[in-house]
Amino acid sequence: MDKLKAMTIFNAIVEEASMSGAARRLGIANSVVSKNLNELETWLGRKLIYRSTRSLKLSLEGQTYYDKIKDIVMAVDSLEHPDNLENIDLIGSVKMTAPVMMGKRLCQHILPKFHAEFPGVHLNILLADDFNDMVEEGIDIALRVSKLPDSNFIAKKLGKQALRLVTSLDYVEKFGAPLSPESLNKHVCIIDNSVANPKRWGFSNTDGGISSVHIDGPIEVNDAECVVNLCEAGVGLAQVPEIFVNESIRQGRLIELLPEKTMEFDISILYHQKSTGSPIIKAVIDFIINNTDEQYFL
Repeated sequence: MDKLKAMTIFNAIVEEASMSGAARRLGIANSVVSKNLNELETWLGRKLIYRSTRSLKLSLEGQTYYDKIKDIVMAVDSLEHPDNLENIDLIGSVKMTAPVMMGKRLCQHILPKFHAEFPGVHLNILLADDFNDMVEEGIDIALRVSKLPDSNFIAKKLGKQALRLVTSLDYVEKFGAPLSPESLNKHVCIIDNSVANPKRWGFSNTDGGISSVHIDGPIEVNDAECVVNLCEAGVGLAQVPEIFVNESIRQGRLIELLPEKTMEFDISILYHQKSTGSPIIKAVIDFIINNTDEQYFL
């Protein structure tokens, strides 16, 4: 058995979360992936992955083994592709998550430059609008528009994001505009059920605090871009993070309602206190902070 080859294949299986994904990534046959995994498990004398027709799940021993070999595999790969010798010593992998639209902007503006400077760092990026359990899913870094989840995490501010109440001019001409948050129950509200408490919309009040109102509506969807499309089509109104609607407002496809009541949240980069000693995680965090223009998220 070629131990390095088997380790590389096992590493790819874990990171792709499938045997076929590992085969595609490495350009080999599925049978080669299966054969090397079986030989590796036999050589180690332990089960690394529980396999079914639909899913793969790491065993405890598999997770431990992956944690030990992932940097070795990355180091070997970087030595074969030394694109940036200045940072060749920074080798390893980082798993991060971000809201879908924010993650797309990150991939467009920040991460290409990061890869050019740190070619030895493998980034595993999970885009999701719901908040992932960072510990449960082994996530090192999270970008979120929210408050700090608990005291075990450190948050560094990247900017601000407003929740804008929007609709189309066509809707307002037909049905009028709400004069206050409390009058929203007289309007067609489009609900984004990918967020927490989707039927409670928050607004700033005169005391500088936040008040919320209960809303309901005939359409629920778990994607903010679909919500925006429905608003632009004149179906109703919605409360959406400004990253999704600022361009539509600028181009006149949407109008903002009750702007004086707009609520803002910090855009933060979150990481666990235990990660502060990792130079790789620190490099990713520092690069994002130092290279992020708040306009990317507007």
